[in-house]
Amino acid sequence: MNIDEVNAAYYKPDSKAAQSAVSLANNFDDFLTLLTTQLANQDPLNPTDSNEFTNQLVSFTQVEQSISANQNLEALIQLQSTNQQNAESSALINYLGKNIGSNLNAAKLENGQASWQLDFGATADSVTYEIYDANGNRVYSEAASSAISKGPQQFSWDGSLYNSGQAPEGAYYLKVKAVTDGGSNVDISYKFEGLASKMETLDGRPVLIVDDIPLSLADITSVQIANTTN
Repeated sequence: MNIDEVNAAYYKPDSKAAQSAVSLANNFDDFLTLLTTQLANQDPLNPTDSNEFTNQLVSFTQVEQSISANQNLEALIQLQSTNQQNAESSALINYLGKNIGSNLNAAKLENGQASWQLDFGATADSVTYEIYDANGNRVYSEAASSAISKGPQQFSWDGSLYNSGQAPEGAYYLKVKAVTDGGSNVDISYKFEGLASKMETLDGRPVLIVDDIPLSLADITSVQIANTTN
């Protein structure tokens, strides 16, 4: 595939280089009008040096060539991005039907229950749990009634909302704010596991759907053969 074929396949009419090319084309008529007006109205006893006109045309041509080079670069970048997405899709397909592990702070609310596996880097005297939906809206917050010990912990949520309503089933994300008695922040790590059921494209990127949670290739930390007959 040569550069012209790449441009034909991956050229974006709304890219910055394409917009610059349109703007340059619109300005070309104005440029010629100014140039011919300058020629028609120059002093015959002191005409403008022809080299000046040549330099103006050369400058305009250089801008046009720069825009063309930018369009070629944009097409190549788009081609590289597409190849990367195809490679990620091929890799994710191999994970279907397997148990996937991740350090994503996600969990699925199902049948009025969602749980997160946490690991506290130190004992925390003040802990606040905040739950967000897939759109980034905070739907619930809870403060721990006592200190949380260092090590593995579990936080469970029944889907209750601020307004005493019930959250719909789906993906939710937990953010933990933990502080020691001395005022130092405590490091929190998350552990998520689930069965990879399908692969989708989300915002132009391939993702693996694990218990209704979208995971990118970079989110995956472990893969295990699932104990299932499906």
